[in-house]
Amino acid sequence: MQLSEPRKVTVGEALAWIGDGMKLLSGHWGVVIGALVLIFLITTVLQFIPLIGPLAQPFLMTLLYGGLVKMFHRIDTTGQSDFTDLFAGFSQRTGPLLLLSLAQLGVFLAIGLLVGGLMVMTLGAGALSGMDPGATGGSLSGGLFLVLMLVAVVVVTLVAFLFYFTVPLVMLTDTGPGRALKLSFQACLKNLIPMVVYGLVATVIVALAALPALLGWLFVMPILAGAFYLSFKQVLTES
Repeated sequence: MQLSEPRKVTVGEALAWIGDGMKLLSGHWGVVIGALVLIFLITTVLQFIPLIGPLAQPFLMTLLYGGLVKMFHRIDTTGQSDFTDLFAGFSQRTGPLLLLSLAQLGVFLAIGLLVGGLMVMTLGAGALSGMDPGATGGSLSGGLFLVLMLVAVVVVTLVAFLFYFTVPLVMLTDTGPGRALKLSFQACLKNLIPMVVYGLVATVIVALAALPALLGWLFVMPILAGAFYLSFKQVLTES
C-alpha cells in the first residue's frame, strides 16, 4: 500500500466505516470469524499459562493482528480470502512487529510507574497534612479522585492514539515502528472528534452485542475489524 500523510475525515465518514466494514465482509464471513475466534482462544489459553503466558501474549497478539490486517488487505484488493494470512506476521515484518510490542510494553510500564508514584505522593501528602478526614478531607479526596480520573481518561486516549494505526502501518506499508508511532498519533490527533465519536459508537455497539450471551460479537467484531482496516486505508494511504 502507498503511504500518505494523515488525511482529515469528517464524523460522517468515520461512522461510515462501520457500514463499509460490513460490505467488505461479503463472502468472507466464515474466514474472518474463524480468525477472530482463534485469536480469542489463543488469548484465553495464554491466561492459564503462569508467567510465560502473560509475557508472551502482547507479542503473539501483535503478530496475529498483523496477519488479520493482511487478511483484510487481500480481501480488499483481490476479493479473495485466505485463512493462512492470519499467521503472516510470523514470517513477514516479524522483527518490526515485535519491536512494536516492546514499545507498547515500555509505555504501559512507564504509565504504571507514573500512576503508582502519583498514588504514593497523594497518600503521603494526605498523611502529612494531618487534616481531619471528617472535615475537608472527604471533599478533597473526592475532588482529587475526579481529577485523577480525568487525567487517566486523557492518558489512556493519548496512548490509544499512539498505537492505534501502528500494526497496519508496519505490516502493510513497511513503515518502521518509530515512524509508525508518530504517524498513528498524528493521524488520530488530526481526526480527534471523528475518532472519539466513532470510538463511543463502537463501544455502544460492542456492549449491546454482548447482551445475548456474547453471541452478538460473532457478528459485530468482524465488522469492526473491517472498519478498522478501512479507517487506516482512508486516513493513511493513497486510495
